[in-house]
Amino acid sequence: MTVENGHLALRVDAGLIARLQDYAQADRRPVDAVVADAVEEYLGAHPNHEQLRAAGLAAMREYEAEYGPFTEEELAAADARIEWLMSPGGDDHGGVPLAGGPPDGRDV
Repeated sequence: MTVENGHLALRVDAGLIARLQDYAQADRRPVDAVVADAVEEYLGAHPNHEQLRAAGLAAMREYEAEYGPFTEEELAAADARIEWLMSPGGDDHGGVPLAGGPPDGRDV
């Protein structure tokens, strides 16, 4: 990949290039416009971990400003929920939840 003066050169599989060209032609748009829209959509739907972390911390500060600091019990429940979600098979990945359900007590 090379980037130069607002231009991006990528190596892409020939089959994907053909599909992209067919799509752009059917949509009556230039290939670069289709690619730019696709990248913009992807980045909007897949924020990086640092963006997610910052948003989560901001939400926590906002919540605490309105309702007061989290209790030790709430923090422990959040830690257990994170542990469960990060474990292999956690949440919607087919794993067995801890103690019959997620640590926050929801019935999933």
